[in-house]
Amino acid sequence: MTRAALTSIPLYTSLVACALAFTPAAPHQRARPRTLPIHAQMQPGLGGMFEEAKARLWRAAQEGAGQTELDRLPSEGKPEPVVPLGDASTLPDSFEDSIRVAVDACKEALLDGPNRLVVEFDTAAGDETYNMLSRTNKFVQPFLPLFSASLAPPTADGEGVALSALPKLQVLFPDEGTAAYAKNNWQLPPNTVVGSMARAKLVEDLDALLLVNPCATEVPAVQRFITEMDEMAPDTPFVLFNPQLINMQSTGYGLVGRDLRNMVQSSFLQSFVLKSYPTGAIYRVYPEGYSVWREDAEAEGGYVLTYNAITRPSGDDIEELLIAEDADADGEGGDPFDGLAKFIKGFQSL
Repeated sequence: MTRAALTSIPLYTSLVACALAFTPAAPHQRARPRTLPIHAQMQPGLGGMFEEAKARLWRAAQEGAGQTELDRLPSEGKPEPVVPLGDASTLPDSFEDSIRVAVDACKEALLDGPNRLVVEFDTAAGDETYNMLSRTNKFVQPFLPLFSASLAPPTADGEGVALSALPKLQVLFPDEGTAAYAKNNWQLPPNTVVGSMARAKLVEDLDALLLVNPCATEVPAVQRFITEMDEMAPDTPFVLFNPQLINMQSTGYGLVGRDLRNMVQSSFLQSFVLKSYPTGAIYRVYPEGYSVWREDAEAEGGYVLTYNAITRPSGDDIEELLIAEDADADGEGGDPFDGLAKFIKGFQSL
């Protein structure tokens, strides 16, 4: 084989890998990159190089699109066995219980020092019948009164909270219509100011700022609020509910949103996470780590713990953690999450 032919092999491999990685079937119909044994991954054969190149191109495409859950590279092999942190909190028994736990987690985080928080709650399990803003509002509405009370000092006798002592909250939504609806129809805590992100300005003597489901179109507003909070109220609680700062359909929004998302990930604490999947859920309650629960009709309570660690697993790892060892066997339905399943179904129907 000539030297020219040899030097063209890497270029040819990269071009073919690029074409396969960006086929119209990707990503939802593509096969997961094959994970080779570690000794095979390190061999210099063209097969291993091709698999690695294709996986790296796809990883770059995922990062460019702003995805937070990236596929593993073949060279990375299987994840190391998880060293458990100890007993993980079980999943909440009801929708109301999840609200209470989320408020307690935020309060605990604020007492420990971090005042920039992210609350992630999505029990749609992939069902997009109702959009994320609608689902987020169903969570935020009952969250606000409990959160307001958690920030207020107790009365002199130690019981209850004085209405005059309730904090001043500013709650901002993506649009004027949603803000107007919440203002007119929700039972908001006293001293709560409602508005839209694009037009609102920070109110004076603010005790907490809460942004509901900020998306790519709200990226400039979120950036503005972060800057203003740094300058005017650096110690004031700042909470984001279900932020979705990436728009993969728009290059400009995608790049700016990715930078903002990375900044949020580095400077905001995920104080509460409950995200359901068709066969399980990922859960986090500060100060504990992240846990993944897989449905199992034979387990007590209908689910089994498959992951418990301080770091959040990637989307690819979650998929594997939620696959039962006997996935090929007949799996009778049953009530996989017991009380959790009931409130998930009820939440989706709201």
